[in-house]
Amino acid sequence: MNKLKNYIITALLASAGLVAAVPANAEISEKDFSASIEKYLQSDAGVSKIGSALERYFQKKQQESAKQQEEQAKADLEEQFKNPVKIDIGKSPVKGPANAKVTIVEFSDFQCPYCKRGRDVMDEMLKAYPNDVKVTFKHFPLGFHKEAEPSARASWAAQQQGKFWEYHDILFNNQDKLGADFYLATARELKLDEKKFKADMDSEAAAKQVKEDNEVGAKNGIQGTPGFFVNGVAVKGAYPSAHFKQIVDRWLNKGAAGAK
Repeated sequence: MNKLKNYIITALLASAGLVAAVPANAEISEKDFSASIEKYLQSDAGVSKIGSALERYFQKKQQESAKQQEEQAKADLEEQFKNPVKIDIGKSPVKGPANAKVTIVEFSDFQCPYCKRGRDVMDEMLKAYPNDVKVTFKHFPLGFHKEAEPSARASWAAQQQGKFWEYHDILFNNQDKLGADFYLATARELKLDEKKFKADMDSEAAAKQVKEDNEVGAKNGIQGTPGFFVNGVAVKGAYPSAHFKQIVDRWLNKGAAGAK
């Protein structure tokens, strides 16, 4: 047993009350160590003390790791404010004032339950900042969701008739019903031109737009859904509105311009 390993184990035993604290250069043989452990574990008190010592040790390590992760996350966030991601809105649907100071770009999947929660948070943001926030939607259908890509194309078809956001809400509110019949029924409900809707949904243009959105998301580090960029600052996951508000408020206080 090398000195470092010996010291760590001895220190652990000392914290459990098995041996007295020892200096760093102390030695304990494998034989003596095994004998001490075996003897100590014969009592319930010994088992309890060693268990408690191990628990404290790993709790401390977890706390240290959590603190490091928190500090790294803060550093990453600061870097993003300095160098925000620039994402072209293109022809993606937008909700909110055209001159909004903050643009939230959302990458989403209509079959994803977390994306439904993300939709709700985006609605909260639009209500909280009616003059300063706009949301643009980009498709990011996940491969393991059977109806993700078809529903994305269906919403694009509805967009061609000016009904994207209405169609978008119906899809999210009926995730358990997604399918070909539902897409057509929803088009009828919104009084869309059914023939045009079918043609648009099955068109190469629809498939191309969904594919391009997906590629933009992947290029900028989106791997799952939902994913957002708040004036270029990434938020990956269905975080509560409070998290988004902290970022939005910071942009507004800085007077930063929104995405173009």
